[in-house]
Order: sequence, then structure tokens, then C-alpha cells
Amino acid sequence: MDYTGTEQARRSRGWPILNRLATGLALGGGILFILLVGMSLVSIVGRKLGFGSITGDVEMMQVGTAVAAAAFLPYCTLVGDHLRVDLFTERLPAALKGRIDAVCECLLVAAMLVLAWRTALSAAHLSETGDFTTLLGLPIWIPVAAIVPSLLLTAVCALWRVRAALGHARYLGRREQMAVDQGVSA
Repeated sequence: MDYTGTEQARRSRGWPILNRLATGLALGGGILFILLVGMSLVSIVGRKLGFGSITGDVEMMQVGTAVAAAAFLPYCTLVGDHLRVDLFTERLPAALKGRIDAVCECLLVAAMLVLAWRTALSAAHLSETGDFTTLLGLPIWIPVAAIVPSLLLTAVCALWRVRAALGHARYLGRREQMAVDQGVSA
């Protein structure tokens, strides 16, 4: 079991719901990426063979990539697969690492909530102003608004990890203290 409490979180009551939501979004993002790659290939091959490219392919790639990339965030957060630099913490006790991870996850919750709030405000503003893409005429607020659920679910997943990390850190702290009391290293 890792020190961040991922296994403990998986045994918790709400895990299946969060896991299904995060996995569903990640799969949707993956499918969207595959569709975007297919569209890009058709456009490039069509251009090279003289049939012309797909109108608005770059616009679709830009908005689709933003939505698809955001869709991976909740799953990566839930399973703890974010980039981690533990050069300074690798020699710390596991319980302390868990507490540090909990603080980092709290910062992620705050950042995702601010991003969701500001992105939602941006989508509302774009809807009011009627901005749209140049070639396709796609209202820009639609893909911007489509990012908000991913950001909110990422915040919920990070909050879940805070709970799991703190619970696991308490468990490891008690285990390490028992080992010290018994004169055995943990």
C-alpha cells in the first residue's frame, strides 16, 4: 500500500461512485482524442491527395483538445497519478509524507475550485458576448463550459484523497509509534 492511502480510499464507501464518474470522463476524453486524431488524419490525407482539408479542423482540434485534456484530470487525481517530485520527502516517515500529500491535495482542491469558478464566469461572459469560432461559427462558450464539470469533479476527487491521506497517515503514525514503543524500527 502506498503512503497516500489510495488502497484505503478504494475500500471506502463512496469510491465506486467517484471512480465511475472519473473513469467515464477519462474514457470520454480518450474517445474524443481518438476522434480528433482521426479527423486530423483525414484532413491531412485529403489535403495531400488534392481533395482539400476538413473546414475548421484546427478549430475543432483546439476546442476538442482542451475539453479532452480536462476530462483526464479527475481520474488522475483520484488514483494519485499526478506528477510528484519527492526528492526532499523520500526519506521522511510515511505518516509525514501522507500529511504533506494531504496539504498538497488541499491546495489542488482550492486551485480546481478557483479554476472552475473562473471558467464558468468566462463561459457565461462568452455566451453573453456571442463569441464564436471563425470558420465553423461554433459558440466558444460551449467548449469552455464543457471544461467546468471536469474541474469540479477533480476538486471532489482531490478532497477524497485528502480524507484518505489523512486517515492513512494517522494509521501509519500509530503503527510507527507502536514500533518505537516496542523497540522495533517501522
